[in-house]
Amino acid sequence: MESRGVWNEEEVAVYPPIKYKEWTLFPWPHWKEDTDKYLKLLKNFQSREDDILLCTVQKGGSHWVHEIVCMLVDQTTTYNNRGSSLDDVHLDTMTDFDSLEKETKRRIIHTHLPFQCIPSQHMEKKGKTIFVNRNPKDRHVSQYVFFKKMFGTPPDYSWDQYFQEMVINDTFMSGWFNYTREMVSAVEKYSNVIHVLFEDLKLNQTAEIKRIADFLEVPYTNKLINEIADKCEFDKLKTNKLDGTAEYAKDNKSTLFRKGIIGDWKNWFTVAQNEQFDEMYKREMKDVSMSFIYEDPSGK
Repeated sequence: MESRGVWNEEEVAVYPPIKYKEWTLFPWPHWKEDTDKYLKLLKNFQSREDDILLCTVQKGGSHWVHEIVCMLVDQTTTYNNRGSSLDDVHLDTMTDFDSLEKETKRRIIHTHLPFQCIPSQHMEKKGKTIFVNRNPKDRHVSQYVFFKKMFGTPPDYSWDQYFQEMVINDTFMSGWFNYTREMVSAVEKYSNVIHVLFEDLKLNQTAEIKRIADFLEVPYTNKLINEIADKCEFDKLKTNKLDGTAEYAKDNKSTLFRKGIIGDWKNWFTVAQNEQFDEMYKREMKDVSMSFIYEDPSGK
């Protein structure tokens, strides 16, 4: 979210979620005031034909893909070359879009909301859309740790509580299953939408960056792709990515990047929880043509 200079804890609290129809959402002040008004504002956003929209699940690799796309579009390997972070182009926390309307470069914008909520003009103008996802077990663990660090979340908020509230009662930000089903359907239906998976980027970074470049129709050389892959290696990006999240965390430490590994979920899910989730996954995703990697093949 954009820096507000002076703010109180309630303004930046991420918990408890607010109820909106069948969903629960982040308790951002403008959403609490009038969610329908905001969603209409977003739907009517004035898109440009060359806009790039990053549609990502929370803790799924949003900032990672954002930096890669910025480097590809601007043909540079300089970190944060636009002088702004993903939070500055994050539609969900904006109450107006003045800053985006003033942007002279090709715009790279972002949302965590489901496909049904994205700007109408973006699809009408066939704007490039990158759907970013991650295996749901690791994503949930990362999101739980994020919640624990942020204002509003009770100090004693346990993993077991989170599992029941956010994993089993899957309604947050429309619910991971609903979000994924909508996005997979969009990828299958529209040529201007592709998916990028955290695990594919982790295991085959150079090939994935090249695939993104081809999709965005930006020029590149193998040298540029290799240099971007090197600069955007997870640990390097963790050190260099522009990050304002510490300002809003209880301990004043970044909430952007954590471990960046595949398989940490095994340190959190109990056997019973894993079995319960697997049954839920089979039921919710039985007709969805997408699969995820849950363990690093290298054993790391």
